[in-house]
Amino acid sequence: MPRGFIGIFLTLLATCFGVLTGLIVKAIGTEIALISLLMYRFLFSMPVLTGAAVAARRSQFLQINAKWTLAIRIVFGCAAMACWFTSIRLLPLGQATALLQTSVIFVTILSPFLLGERIGIFRWSAVVTGMLGIVLLTNPFSSGFSGNVIFGLMGALAGAGLSIFLRRLGKVDHPFSVAVWYNGAGSVMLTLLVVTMVVAEGDATLFALSPDVLQLLLLLGVVAAGLQLCITSAFRFAEAVVISSMRYLQIPMAAFVAYLLFDEVMAPVELIGAAVVIISCVFIAWREFVRARDRQTINSTDAA
Repeated sequence: MPRGFIGIFLTLLATCFGVLTGLIVKAIGTEIALISLLMYRFLFSMPVLTGAAVAARRSQFLQINAKWTLAIRIVFGCAAMACWFTSIRLLPLGQATALLQTSVIFVTILSPFLLGERIGIFRWSAVVTGMLGIVLLTNPFSSGFSGNVIFGLMGALAGAGLSIFLRRLGKVDHPFSVAVWYNGAGSVMLTLLVVTMVVAEGDATLFALSPDVLQLLLLLGVVAAGLQLCITSAFRFAEAVVISSMRYLQIPMAAFVAYLLFDEVMAPVELIGAAVVIISCVFIAWREFVRARDRQTINSTDAA
């Protein structure tokens, strides 16, 4: 099978895992505290991620070179996940998913300051268009406007910081090892925090789970691990622009499934905003591909 098709298949699988993650969080709802939800999500993803890292790297599955960058990645990753899960609980799933995907716009805005990248007129135009899409997506002037959209935007901003630090980590460390350290650190920190809260308050409900919720949490851990493994592996087989573009399928998929299962409906202006965001983000990804191709051509010419 051609490598490109493998990359496309892994990206589609990651997109489905992303939608399923949102559906599970939405189904659990407020039956458990957010901090408990995050703790179990990290804990239950560890067996799959550790097994994959050991299979890929053997005895070196825990080797990390950029330790400080990894520490910052853990902070941004936990913040992004907490904001995303909160937005899923409080907003329609399609809207929460679209807000999360705006992180590409924020990455473009932050790149000149944190990565020293030069942003041209085409990408700045896409950023301005994308910001207009965000305004439409949040629908701030409607009677049904919810301030809860701030959690979606905060998640996107934290996700942008996460993406920037992942670029640095990807140059020196194996993604499976990074995933093990990230999820392991999240498991330890959140478990200690929950235990501290239980001891301080004398209330063990943070650990209390019904059988149905436990099953959903186990599934969430496995799906979250599959999402990380699929998307990191996809970059080995397909161009980044293909992967980035295809992941925006998660927005209409999430909106459609949420409509079928939860009767959630986005307003027409929000749908227009989501479409504008998708178009602007795909254009940014395409410009990244063009710039990378131009750099490769220049390097090849210089080498010749």
